[in-house]
Amino acid sequence: METLSFRQLPLVVKIGIWLVFNNAWWSIEEFVIDRKGLWRYMPYYRVGNGCVWDLAIALIVGFAIWRASHRTSTLPA
Repeated sequence: METLSFRQLPLVVKIGIWLVFNNAWWSIEEFVIDRKGLWRYMPYYRVGNGCVWDLAIALIVGFAIWRASHRTSTLPA
């Protein structure tokens, strides 16, 4: 069996990975930030609504996935 690089994965898998990381962020928001009151220390954060933090995480995760899928492999084939 041959191993695949991240670059070779189908687009559907990459979108699924993006969704998994965004769901992890939303869970951290729900169970840690909102319930412990940490939102008081986060500028521009809105409890229970979409905010700049959600957009920033979505863009960072998307950029990381894009970067990983366009990186040239330095490992021998």
